[in-house]
Amino acid sequence: MKSKVVTITFFLFFFVRGQAQDQVNLTDRPGTFEILSRTDYASSECGFTKTDMTANFERIKDIVAVVRQNPVLSDIKGFNGRARIHTMSMTCKRPVWYGVPARIAFEFSSFFLNKEGKVTFNTIEPPSWSLYTNDLIPGWSDIFDSKYGYFTVPLKKETIDPGIDVYDGERWILYDPERPPYWVPVTVEEAFNAAKEFISREKDQFTASLNKQFLDQEWAAIPASDRNKPAYFGGGLSRVASSHGFEGQDSIFPMIMKVNPEYLNRNLPKSAIQFMWFSSVRNKQYMKKQLDECIEYRKKGSGSGCDLARFELSFGMTDIRNISTLIGK
Repeated sequence: MKSKVVTITFFLFFFVRGQAQDQVNLTDRPGTFEILSRTDYASSECGFTKTDMTANFERIKDIVAVVRQNPVLSDIKGFNGRARIHTMSMTCKRPVWYGVPARIAFEFSSFFLNKEGKVTFNTIEPPSWSLYTNDLIPGWSDIFDSKYGYFTVPLKKETIDPGIDVYDGERWILYDPERPPYWVPVTVEEAFNAAKEFISREKDQFTASLNKQFLDQEWAAIPASDRNKPAYFGGGLSRVASSHGFEGQDSIFPMIMKVNPEYLNRNLPKSAIQFMWFSSVRNKQYMKKQLDECIEYRKKGSGSGCDLARFELSFGMTDIRNISTLIGK
């Protein structure tokens, strides 16, 4: 009996080791890349013409070609890559909108062995990195008021190059620096009026009366000299503040902003790319640690691959500067 246990243990050891080795070897297997072509990625209610969509798809292919200059995507090994274009729902229905919006998801479908021992790759929601075009309200912001298109923006901003801004060290905006600012502050009065309008929809009379009382008190507490200042997402029922600090704490409230209609060049075709945003962590030591942990986990035959982590580590200012050259085209 003891010898059988030893034999089984011995077999399992080499089986697991062999499986892990096979998974590691797959990281050198050449992969392919394709763009999942479609020209129906904007809602029909947006009113874009077939010409708009066809021309915009050509611009998207230009972006994909530039992103693919990254070494992980130019010499594909260990995965199959795909660029999938996602519908941006009703993004184009927001105030002051103009160009065709799109989300380009770069998918990293790592190779693995299925139960039959054959090499395959996942096509159902694989790890991906996304770049958004002509969407002037980034997904990493919080909507303050959807009717008026007010949203919050982190206080920490750095302009890396003309046309390249980064917020909080990982939230990137690419734009045309020759134009007016892409966002402008919402004033305290504008934000407060939007909050009052939203809260006034309360149907319960008792609650509505109480809300009005609180809002009147909040408004009275704001000095008249502050009401035309930039608004911050702060405390109180209105969630409107005239400064980014509170009770001795500094820089805790994000700014409330809106899209600047003067930024958009309406002389350009709607297919043109006027604005892009994406997320990319600048702390590459952190990203290297993430990749190392993924590789160790992968050696055990687990996980969905580390190719996205490899891309995110390698993606840097050379890539970003190259992509920024496509603004306005």
